[in-house]
Amino acid sequence: MQKFGKALGYTVLALVVVFGLLRVLLFKTWAVPTTLRLSASVAPTLDGGDFVLLLTRGTPGFGDLVRCKDPEDPTQYVVGRIIGVEGDSIEITARSVLVNGKRYNPVQACPTRKYQTLHPNTEAEVELECGVVEMGGGWHYRGQTKSKTSPSTFKAEVGEGMVYLLSDNIDLYDDSREFGTLERATCKERVVFRFVGKNGWGDEDARMMVIR
Repeated sequence: MQKFGKALGYTVLALVVVFGLLRVLLFKTWAVPTTLRLSASVAPTLDGGDFVLLLTRGTPGFGDLVRCKDPEDPTQYVVGRIIGVEGDSIEITARSVLVNGKRYNPVQACPTRKYQTLHPNTEAEVELECGVVEMGGGWHYRGQTKSKTSPSTFKAEVGEGMVYLLSDNIDLYDDSREFGTLERATCKERVVFRFVGKNGWGDEDARMMVIR
């Protein structure tokens, strides 16, 4: 029994050391800020107050959800999905997204079809409809409000060393439609896992979840 206790202790210690090294070398933890603008823009994938894991190694690519320095305030961050890299042509009209002439729109509804967030201007609760988008060899959720949108068109050619970001909330966004392309070097951290959601451990639908 004593030997078993020692072996268990050594195993736990080894796991703690390994996790510590991985955290130092590969990962960061981050609490998503609860500012209304950011919280709305990351819905339905994330929410302000979520506690997430950021992968700091490797080069994020097309379709990855990343944390970048806010170009308007370098002490803050923006979170968006890379939909354009160097040489890409982007066109977004209302809720339709084209990259190099290929359309990336929802192909089906999410398992949970409706989500709520707070409008960044009015602070009123807004219901979002959710769809699944296939992109970059994977898939992710994209949200939209139930109201009609403006038919405005945004076009961009992604320059050398730059990326184009799109918020997962295509209507209440904080992305390259607002601030233009970003330097790729400022978008090295990929959001890969949510430990716990804003409502705490009791919200089992938002805890211990891989982020697409």
